[in-house]
This record gives sequence, C-alpha cells and structure tokens, in this order.
Amino acid sequence: MFTCSKILAVIDPSTKQQPSLNRAIFLAEKTGASVVALSSIYDKSYDMAAILTSDERYEMKQAMLEHESLNLTALLKELTTDVNISTKIKWQKKLHESVVETCQEESCDLIVKSTKKHGMLASSIFTPNDWHILRNAPVDVLLVKDHEWTNNGKVLASIGVSAKDDQHISLSDKIAETGNELAKLTNSTLHLANSYAGAPVHIAVEVPNFAPEVYNRSVQERHTNKLNELATTHSLQDATMHVLEGLPEDVIPKLSNELDADLLIIGSVGRRGISAALLGNTAEMIIDAVNCDTLIIKP
Repeated sequence: MFTCSKILAVIDPSTKQQPSLNRAIFLAEKTGASVVALSSIYDKSYDMAAILTSDERYEMKQAMLEHESLNLTALLKELTTDVNISTKIKWQKKLHESVVETCQEESCDLIVKSTKKHGMLASSIFTPNDWHILRNAPVDVLLVKDHEWTNNGKVLASIGVSAKDDQHISLSDKIAETGNELAKLTNSTLHLANSYAGAPVHIAVEVPNFAPEVYNRSVQERHTNKLNELATTHSLQDATMHVLEGLPEDVIPKLSNELDADLLIIGSVGRRGISAALLGNTAEMIIDAVNCDTLIIKP
C-alpha cells in the first residue's frame, strides 16, 4: 500500500530547478505527509591536506555549509504550500550514503530524487548515484524526470505473474495496490502491464510438430488469466490490461511511452556484485528507457 508520513526529497545543489522537491510537495499535499529536503554537499579540495591546513579546511567546509543553508532558506521562501518542510544539509562525499543515512535518521518512508537518462557507458561501467540509492535504500524510491503529471493522466504498473516465490508474489501485490492508490490520489487511469517470453525461433526448426503461434497464444492466455485474477483480488476491474510478448526491459518502456504515462511503477528485488555491475538490473534498464517518473517498489 502507498502510505507516506514523511518524504525525503533529494536536493541538487548544482541547479536552481528542484523537480524532486516539487514532486515531493505534490505527493505530500495529496497524502498529508511532511517533507525533509536534503542537500548533500562536498568539495574535493577538502581532501588536499598537503595544501590546506586543518583550519583552512574547517573554514572552507563551514563556509560551504552556511552558503547552502542560505540557498535552501531562499528556495523554501519561494514555495507556496502548506506542507511542513524541514531541511537537512550534510557534508558527505558519497551522495547515496548521505541519502540512505538521512532516510533512516528521519524515518522517511519514500525517497524522491530527480534523474536524467544515463548513457550506455555510465550505466554499464560506472554506477551512478541513482543506482546506488536504488540498491541500498530501505524504502521505495521515486525517480523524477522532466515529464509533468497531468490531470486525468495515466499510471502504468508493471506486474510479474509468473514468479512462484513469496517475495516476488508479495511484490506484485504491493505494486498493484500502490498503483491503484496513486491512480486514485492523482485522478488518473490505471494500466496493468505484464510481459511473457515467446517461443524461441529455433524450436520451430528443431521440433517439426511444434507450432510457435499456438504456444504463444497459450502462454498469453495463461498470463492474461493470472493478471485478471490479481486485478480481481485487489478490486482493479477498471484497470486496462496489457499482456505483451517480449522482455520487460523492451516492452514496458515502449508501452509507457506509447501511453505517455505520467508514472511507471515497477518492482525491484535488487542485485549486487559483479553481475549487477556488468549486466544491470531489469528495473534499471527500464528506468533509463522511459520518459516519465518511475516509482521503484521494494519487497
């Protein structure tokens, strides 16, 4: 279920525009939540102990913290909202550590951060802060892009129905419930999407009596029935169903962009280590390929 009592909005000190804060306020106004605006700053010259004395390093750090405090105060003065907004400034070299730490300290139940499309090189070799936050955050994460939420918009929830383990089943339930509640909160229409793998082409050659079209139709019907069962369980009969052939990282972004969705909701059980660094999680590939905000639901 989508419950928010305190939202952590990650501020980007390098820009005047703060989409994450705007989206956090938008959700807070709908849910009655409060907002913590976090600005995490650091200057690499602080590490140059051979050049700067300890006093100079301290003075530089304090000056930067004070300057950022003034910037945040000025930013909040420009806002017109009744939402309770507090600020927090951290001197931290690694942004994702600052975000996760603050989330735990402030007992936040949602992290909101602006993001932009990462290049193939950055996504596959250098892990951006977004991915670190996604993999380590103890709560759900909303990654905000430039796409504005419209009145009577569309919420697209990507649902997996073929998993048999409890963690993935519970995750699918949570995605469905969250999609329903957010669609109601934002006066949007809900779309549920599921993908399935079609028959490999080589099987038709190797197995003479095998009919790929019959197999694919059977798989599609099975996935459609399971998606309908989940919709019935959560009273989502008004949702539009999409059962598509292909990999999730291919069909979900394509559908999201075709619908011009305001929000995509996906689940991520997370993956770490060398396999995650080289291959990338399905959730991360989807996020890079869509134009709208993405809410990543944790188990």
